[in-house]
Amino acid sequence: MLNHSNKTGLSAPIFAMLCLLCLLPPGAARALSVGQIDTFQDGTLQDWQMGNSITTADHMKNIADGGRGGIGDSYLEVAPISTELSGGNRLTFFNRVQWKGDYIAAGITAIAMDVNNFSSSEALNLRLGINGGFIDPSGTSIIGGVFSTAASFTLDSGSGWTRVVFSLRPEDLIAVDPARSSNVMGNDVMATLAKVSELRLLNSATPDWSGLPVDAIVGFDNIQAVPLPPALALFASGLVVLLTKGRKNNLQT
Repeated sequence: MLNHSNKTGLSAPIFAMLCLLCLLPPGAARALSVGQIDTFQDGTLQDWQMGNSITTADHMKNIADGGRGGIGDSYLEVAPISTELSGGNRLTFFNRVQWKGDYIAAGITAIAMDVNNFSSSEALNLRLGINGGFIDPSGTSIIGGVFSTAASFTLDSGSGWTRVVFSLRPEDLIAVDPARSSNVMGNDVMATLAKVSELRLLNSATPDWSGLPVDAIVGFDNIQAVPLPPALALFASGLVVLLTKGRKNNLQT
């Protein structure tokens, strides 16, 4: 029998597929999809940033231990930055690389993550924001714009790692004013979801784009695209547990 292997030890078909992936243009193998996740295990910030490169380096770090999984589990640590716009320390950061794309076509209706509020005194009101403004083919108007999750997730001080799920269904998003930025206020949520150019996390008691002052240092881990609304996702996971227990009971009887 012929051995279609190579010096790598991989079978010929697998080796050929890997070679093909290497020839694809940048980003082609990183298309937005359900299930994609930022675990920060590669030791980087995974393209999350806060303002310019200097600000990012000063206020965002990859911590090698202490994530949701404990020892050896890396996570992203974010410290607030003081800006003239916010009037205080602002905890706002964003991603314009692997989290941009068509959320509708990808079937992404929520973003889940593990969050830890390390503050000893300040609570957080976390929200997601999305930007998808673009000029229409006629060049006369901007379609899409800036939106924020209508609901926030309150995270008490000293929270420990907590699982948070933000719904990105159209009815759960609200148009917001991007203040003095170059972005435009949301005018078409479906257009934005179909062409997201930026995903951001911020702290604000009300729907916002820039965020409100806070001094808390926060950890983020396992940022993941999920397909189900929060309530349905919880129901589905609970159903799996019940079915598993039922199967075990049947096997024991």
